[in-house]
Amino acid sequence: MSELLLDRKNARLGEEQETQQATINALATQQGRRLVRLAESIVAKKLDPAQLFSVVRTTDKKPRYIVLEGNRRTLALKALETPTIVQAAMAASDFKKLLTLSEKFQKDPIESVYCVLYEPGEEPTATDFVMGRHGGAQDGVGLVEWDSDEKDRFRARHGGSSVRNYSGQVIDFLAEIDGVSDSKTKIATNVGRLMGSVGVREALGLTVVNKQLVSSYPKDEIAKALRKIAGDLRSKRITVPDIYDDKLRQKYIATFSVDEMPNPATKLAAPVALTDLPKGNAAPAAAATKGTPATKKPKKKPQRVAVAASDAKINPSAPRTNDVYQELVTLDADRYPNSASVLFRVFVELSVDEYVSKHELMSYDAGLNTPLAKRLKEVNDHLFKAGAIPKGLHSVVQLVANNKHGLAASMVTFNQYVHNSYAFPKPSELRTTWDELQPFLEAVWK
Repeated sequence: MSELLLDRKNARLGEEQETQQATINALATQQGRRLVRLAESIVAKKLDPAQLFSVVRTTDKKPRYIVLEGNRRTLALKALETPTIVQAAMAASDFKKLLTLSEKFQKDPIESVYCVLYEPGEEPTATDFVMGRHGGAQDGVGLVEWDSDEKDRFRARHGGSSVRNYSGQVIDFLAEIDGVSDSKTKIATNVGRLMGSVGVREALGLTVVNKQLVSSYPKDEIAKALRKIAGDLRSKRITVPDIYDDKLRQKYIATFSVDEMPNPATKLAAPVALTDLPKGNAAPAAAATKGTPATKKPKKKPQRVAVAASDAKINPSAPRTNDVYQELVTLDADRYPNSASVLFRVFVELSVDEYVSKHELMSYDAGLNTPLAKRLKEVNDHLFKAGAIPKGLHSVVQLVANNKHGLAASMVTFNQYVHNSYAFPKPSELRTTWDELQPFLEAVWK
């Protein structure tokens, strides 16, 4: 790693740096906590082998290599090797985390990386390619980022998990039988909201088996309701406030006419995966041979005992935050209410801090000295102004931050979970609090 040099002309920095150490300090300062999170990812998952470093050989007697593409990764690797090189540019808490990560890294270090090598004089060609990667879509020349539908579709087609994929399955099903693409209509999130409701799925004759939507009706019958849902969302006749919570979602489905729902007389002998229905490999129950045992009804989804709902559309990018969320999904709040309450508070704060950092709502030092309630309000206002959350949700979160919410969630409640030895968290309140804040947390991690 010592042969790799950070680019003193790095575009992330305001001006060209005079030395390598100055470049290290400037980039570490500019990245802040994101550098620690990148280091966490490298320790946990190593480097993505598909993302090569682009380097230019120097003209020194003993040549070294200036990194044009991969400066953040190079800095993270150097910091994991020798944490003190970034100590002056890091907050004490972040440096402490880096030291812990460095100890893990030393047990299984990365000693070499794969690079695309450019000779002196070939730098213009190299910079053109780097610009193609970092300069946006550029009418298709550069990296074209996936929209929310495309991300969802990728997860669905490559073994992703949970409710995040239900919308992709529905959209692909309709595209295959109707030839109508929803790639530009941005309906995936709301389709996912509806398909994530057990009550909605039961009303439509859908269940989930091994992460796949399974239909109790032939393709033409199940398509009727799914077409209506897609049409209502495309036309914006139905928007987020209309299906904001589970009661509203089931109320919406209850408005469907008989002709817009599957005909009970066409029920299949056995449920078939939605992805298989277009192949027409199922027959209605009426065609089943005599003596065929009746298909058992799927069992009702048991009442969750964990704080967090496993079907939340939340996928934290930071490994530790993702671990905290996964623990909230599995930790039994009835048996461990105190642990669950503290972990819940930690997850809310980590989520808020991630959003603050990502959107640069305040400096890292300012964030350290700003109460969680105020940081929560900053994120809430930013999401609302960006059109990412509806007015009703914005108002609820504002009340939570102001400690004026009449239900379970409030900053006072969160703080007392941690600091008040006389505050005894109730499992039902923890779950209710999660349900109240889930749409907000989904918007934070979208």
